[in-house]
Amino acid sequence: MAAGLKNLIRLHEWTVDERRRELGQHIRKLNELDQLVRDLETELKREQALAGSSEMCITFGAYYNLFRYRRGLLDQKIRAKEAEILEARDILSRAFMELKKYQVADEIRKREAALEEARREQGELDELGLQLYRRQSARRKAASTAG
Repeated sequence: MAAGLKNLIRLHEWTVDERRRELGQHIRKLNELDQLVRDLETELKREQALAGSSEMCITFGAYYNLFRYRRGLLDQKIRAKEAEILEARDILSRAFMELKKYQVADEIRKREAALEEARREQGELDELGLQLYRRQSARRKAASTAG
């Protein structure tokens, strides 16, 4: 049983590690999307500066429509990624709770085994004590009848 429990713990530790990696990947992707938004905002400011200082203001309206479209797509991707992160956190939480169940069961098993070992040792010590007492009593008895 102990070996099976250790294997289950190892399996669930691996599962928790995998879920952590998956969550990390989702968070990295969200950070990349956030960087794309910042880059897009920087690009917009650059285009606004160009449009304000030249005849490029005619094309700025078209650029701004494209900017809003691209920003909308990024916002959708960010919302979807945030939902995936919430789900991944929930999955990680459940995997961790499952791992803890097996770890607690293993701790209880170890504690019970240690108590049983202590009881067995105490029984052996009690038996040795009784044998020693009987021998000493037999020697005293033999010495009193002999003397």
